[in-house]
Amino acid sequence: MRESDIIRILKSEEYLYGECPNCGGSFQLTKAELFYGDRFTPRAEEMIEKWTGEIEGRAKELTERRKKARERATKAATSVNVGKVIEKIVPALPCFKYNPQDCRGLFDPIDFILFDGLTEKGRVDFIRMIDLKTGVAQLSPHQKQIKDAIERKKVEWEVYQKK
Repeated sequence: MRESDIIRILKSEEYLYGECPNCGGSFQLTKAELFYGDRFTPRAEEMIEKWTGEIEGRAKELTERRKKARERATKAATSVNVGKVIEKIVPALPCFKYNPQDCRGLFDPIDFILFDGLTEKGRVDFIRMIDLKTGVAQLSPHQKQIKDAIERKKVEWEVYQKK
């Protein structure tokens, strides 16, 4: 018996069912597009073309998304690196409104501690925490916690001395 005869018999019997390998659901073989090997029916050829086109479209979209993600990551990394360099030189710039000699750099989690008056007056009038931001950058969660602790006056002085 030839393959075409077997397919014809399978399609003619309404009590024969198949099972979908993806969802496990059953379906009547009379409603299926049956073929053998690479001898596709016109409907099967049409579906293969459709699915191939969809796959190619999705692959192209995925490639484009990966490219954009790499570009965003590169841009973000460059921005962060430039920011780290700039934060170290800002106190030396004319636009910086504090005496750069009163600044001490921490750079993480905040950029500077300012001891205002230390250099010119020889006494500290106040202490200020400074973090530099550019563009739309915002405080990190840890920086927000530090800001909140300072605003709630949860700051203490301690001398640690090993004897």
